[in-house]
Amino acid sequence: MNDGNLPITWRDAPALAGALAQYGDGACAWRTAGQGLLRACLSFDSSLQRAPERRSDPDDARVLVFTAPPLSVELEAMPDRVVGQIVPPGPGEIWVEAANGVTFHADADDAGFFDLPGLPRGPVRLRCDTPTGRLVTDWVRL
Repeated sequence: MNDGNLPITWRDAPALAGALAQYGDGACAWRTAGQGLLRACLSFDSSLQRAPERRSDPDDARVLVFTAPPLSVELEAMPDRVVGQIVPPGPGEIWVEAANGVTFHADADDAGFFDLPGLPRGPVRLRCDTPTGRLVTDWVRL
């Protein structure tokens, strides 16, 4: 058989095998990236509470609490920003992922407080890394 008649995939098999191995390593790394992450479920949403004595204003702050023992994240979503606190209080890093894949970052201070100005409205989820643990929240629409 003449080497010139071999399909290109056979001649380039070693390079292709190396590329496939790199893709496989990347896929496995992504699969294990979530190990050690607690999944925090929405345990309170003030927009679901009834207030019969008054009508809610669209500009009222919305309070959300996500819980994954031993951690929780409390958020107050206002028209122009979202502020929050990690509980138990302590420093940490917060990442917010929007549905379109855009991410935002904030640092929580020693009391666990953080500020996220200019978040887009729509579905988001938060990831919090703290000395106590790491969590990711359910998707929620702001």
